[in-house]
Amino acid sequence: MKNHYRSIVISFMGVDGSGKSTLIELLRKKLKNKFRKIKYIHLRPYLILLDKSTVQSNPHNSKETWPILLNLVRILYWLIIYRFYFYLFANKSGQLIIFDRYAHDLMIDPIRYKFNLPNRVTKFILNLFPNPTHWIVLSAPIKVLEKRKKELPTRELKKQIRSYLNFAKQKKNSIVVNTNNSIQSSFSLIIKKINSFN
Repeated sequence: MKNHYRSIVISFMGVDGSGKSTLIELLRKKLKNKFRKIKYIHLRPYLILLDKSTVQSNPHNSKETWPILLNLVRILYWLIIYRFYFYLFANKSGQLIIFDRYAHDLMIDPIRYKFNLPNRVTKFILNLFPNPTHWIVLSAPIKVLEKRKKELPTRELKKQIRSYLNFAKQKKNSIVVNTNNSIQSSFSLIIKKINSFN
């Protein structure tokens, strides 16, 4: 693999336990000599370009939501910083930018983010966000996912699996990876997708 003129931006999407962290770490390790720089971002960029996010051990523990106005301000703020980040970095050469989740998670798992904007409004704003070069949507049988992590109720887990798969169908530059297969098999599929960029 040679350094490309523009950066490659990939976003990993999938439910808890689908293997995002494992595959991202493997990518960062295996590709560190293939790219001038590899950047990792959890969910969204930060204005000072440092990831201050924390992992929620029980994201559905509370059903409380932010007020609608605050959620509107939040998603518009995210839009600004996403676009600002892409403006600064997406055109630089030889970079691999990896997102662990993306803004579209607000619609797929609103409870996690205490998010409650109407779907029509959310979809409209999300369409204004810059798109990654590739979407990597991870999936696995529900029994496998529940063995790895039991952070979501089974009903919610099934709903999110369907939502992520439907999301992948709507994106032309997406690939669904079944992480019930070996890590190496999943990794090879992702590398093939990255190599298809030109």
